[in-house]
Amino acid sequence: MDQKRYVEGLAMGSAAFVIWGLLPLYWKWVSAISPYEIFAQRVMWSFVLVIILLSFKGQLKAFFQLARQPKHLLMTIGPAFFISANWMGFIWGVNNGYVLETSLGYYINPLVLTFFGRVFFKENLTKMQKIGIGFAAVGVVYKTLTYGRIPYVALLLAFSFAIYGLLKKKSQFSSVEGFGIETLIIGVPSLIYLIKVETSGAGIVGNLPPFYWGMIAISGILTAVPILLYAEGTKRLPLSIVGFLQYIAPTISLFLGIFVFHEPFDLNALLAFIFIWIGLVIFTREQYLMLKMKKRPMVVEES
Repeated sequence: MDQKRYVEGLAMGSAAFVIWGLLPLYWKWVSAISPYEIFAQRVMWSFVLVIILLSFKGQLKAFFQLARQPKHLLMTIGPAFFISANWMGFIWGVNNGYVLETSLGYYINPLVLTFFGRVFFKENLTKMQKIGIGFAAVGVVYKTLTYGRIPYVALLLAFSFAIYGLLKKKSQFSSVEGFGIETLIIGVPSLIYLIKVETSGAGIVGNLPPFYWGMIAISGILTAVPILLYAEGTKRLPLSIVGFLQYIAPTISLFLGIFVFHEPFDLNALLAFIFIWIGLVIFTREQYLMLKMKKRPMVVEES
């Protein structure tokens, strides 16, 4: 594997997950409107940003020619559906007091991604990587069992984003093209919904100050930038590595849930967190050693 490409993937993936980890702060900031309206606004402003990027790169005409082809639209329906489920579940969870459960979902997600990587791409792990993932798995399972109920929000986020990552791994589009078609597909029903909300008098107009439009427009930047970084990082890294990088986002969200939003965090949750972080330290150290020695990131080792 190309070392430069691998390092680029690590940098892009890490940046994406830091932004995602901080997103609960933003969703709370714009919570004057419903989660469903936030979602629709997010889709529309993301599409606007993609159009601006494509125009700047001189690729707008080629993009619309691509988007008009039924086979390309059909290829993108899957990613569009699963990223929609993920976005909606995350926004709803944050604005209904489930920040810690959204964090749990993104702790489970890397394990799902690792499973997908082994099944669909035959990716193997070193012995220390397996040990690291084992510790993390113990933490996630313990947290789930002591949660007291089925964590529906967490499971929705975990599986929807893992399937999205799998589909993006197989995508033949550039990051901007793929994301543009996804937001175009989701954008049609989102626009219809926003028009209905605004014409009914329940939207932003007449209920919130004009500067709120600027606040909600930021959602396009905070959506498009990390998703493009994630898409590029995924193309440069094995899915199992992308999966473990995702612990960055839920860790940030976990701290926000505890110290900023003051959601309950008991001893069981702390123990789960400790197991997860032990696994993360082991896995990250192994990655660093392999990179330093300029070895292939994915080395088959006898168990």
